[in-house]
Amino acid sequence: MIGWIKGKVVRRNPASGVIIVEAQGVGWELQVSLQTLAGVPIEGQVVELWIHTNVREDAIQLFGFADEREKQLFRMLTSVPKVGPRNAVAVLGGLPVLELVECIAAGESAKLVKIPGIGKKTAEQIVLTLGDKALTLLEFMRSSGDAAPASAAPASADASDELATAARDVLLSLGWKAKPVEKALAQVLEELGDKAKGTSLDALVRPTLARLMER
Repeated sequence: MIGWIKGKVVRRNPASGVIIVEAQGVGWELQVSLQTLAGVPIEGQVVELWIHTNVREDAIQLFGFADEREKQLFRMLTSVPKVGPRNAVAVLGGLPVLELVECIAAGESAKLVKIPGIGKKTAEQIVLTLGDKALTLLEFMRSSGDAAPASAAPASADASDELATAARDVLLSLGWKAKPVEKALAQVLEELGDKAKGTSLDALVRPTLARLMER
């Protein structure tokens, strides 16, 4: 069973949320959440991720996480009836881990419904099933101070347009509509101004997602 991996990023596909990490001569294909993907460095650089192995009758899937807390929350989510691994990844991609745990602990199912692919019944089931566990996890995270997201590698000025396109693709892959994504992304880029030329994918995706969740 693989629990953790460290290796070179060979490929990162924002549209599908899949990355390939080379470790000891083997390319491992990992499905990651939007939050984790935003912190994965560019191809050729080294990344460290926690791993969950999902075994099915027809396939073995590997899911990668920025830290142990995200992995723990993933396993909690997949324990909820009718919430499979892909739905769990979608939920994790909607909000940073700490904010997501706070949301579940507070019973804010309406906030979860804003995440593409998560309906009202599923959101309510998540809150109902995980409310107490999320509260316990939240208290531990606050006391240990280990809820900080993974940092992303800064991009060069020449890559700013590619980053904007990558950010758009990431959000579209999560189910957001093109028009609101482009509008929110344009607002974020305008706020960043000249800083956008040297920013990271993380710095574009997170504030854009926050704007989309406010709508």
